[in-house]
Amino acid sequence: MHADTSDVAFRLLLALGELWEGLQRASIDPGSQGLNLNKEYLGGYTRYSAGPGTHARLICEWNESSRHLRVLRCEEWHGFEATISATVAHVRAEARACGLIDMVDPEFMKACQDPGPTRRTDLTTTTMAMAARVAARRA
Repeated sequence: MHADTSDVAFRLLLALGELWEGLQRASIDPGSQGLNLNKEYLGGYTRYSAGPGTHARLICEWNESSRHLRVLRCEEWHGFEATISATVAHVRAEARACGLIDMVDPEFMKACQDPGPTRRTDLTTTTMAMAARVAARRA
């Protein structure tokens, strides 16, 4: 799992984060497919903590206006793409049934478009070391 805004699955995770609270208010449970996501507002940044359970495998801070991504934690997450895909499919089906698909689909469509330039900052050297280990395993 790479926290990079050029990755569609990662951008879909951010889109789910933007929709998460509204989905819950509409009685749609976006976490029913195994994704646990928390969002905090921190001044100009939004912190996303996500994982397949209560332990967040990914913690990042995103500033939409400056397109700046700070990665605080990025641990190996087997099945990341499958979890995001299943969650998006579930959310879309539930939103369609509730008549909210016109509110949900534009966020997902925007996430699938090519992103603009992004500044990226890794705040911990362990994140870089973990990414190197994952890349070495894949090679």
